[in-house]
Amino acid sequence: MDLKLTSRAEDFIDDKYFHELLQNTKEDLPKIREILAKSKTKQALTLEETATLLAIKSPEAKQELFETAKELKRSIYGKRIVLFAPLYIGNYCINNCQYCGFRSSLRKAVRRTLSEQDIVAEVTQLEKEGHKRLILVYGEHPRYTPEFIADSVRTCYNVKTGNGEIRRININAAPLDIEGFRTVKEAGIGTFQVFQETYHKETYAKYHPGPGIKSDYMWRLNAMDRAFEAGM
Repeated sequence: MDLKLTSRAEDFIDDKYFHELLQNTKEDLPKIREILAKSKTKQALTLEETATLLAIKSPEAKQELFETAKELKRSIYGKRIVLFAPLYIGNYCINNCQYCGFRSSLRKAVRRTLSEQDIVAEVTQLEKEGHKRLILVYGEHPRYTPEFIADSVRTCYNVKTGNGEIRRININAAPLDIEGFRTVKEAGIGTFQVFQETYHKETYAKYHPGPGIKSDYMWRLNAMDRAFEAGM
């Protein structure tokens, strides 16, 4: 994999500004109501407006926030909840994230990667239970190449059990380079999830000490740019 950032790559997270903004913003009910009214029109909020909502502490303001969120959700999605089933394809990982059960320092952890036959068996059972959407989960490891991920996606889509079939597959895997994102896109994935956990650099370094690619903050931060360049 080519660990090359895109031409537009930049560190757009201003830790100092965000910290000061959160520290200095106090609850202001009239302003909160103005922001909530704006949000109901589906306009994007500024950083300052977002900080104002994060400063909410009173039960009254919290209730108004929750009601607005509920109203927005229903206006966009209706009374609809979409479920997906997680399918762990493999837990080999080169990273050492301090909170993760996949981390490389867990020497006694049982490591396994599902074979094609294993995947077919798991998907067959999930289809029998009525699932139509999956999220496939992978550790970050050389064996989990974009081609491997794409092949496992195609295997899942090809499983048909009676009237059951998988209609959408999302991916939870390490961020790829541009060509890697293109490869998995061609397999027909829905969403590719990338968890940052935190954008606070000091905290990020503490919980992602290395070894492993995830210790590279900028590589992670630039993932969405690479995905967009790949057409996702």
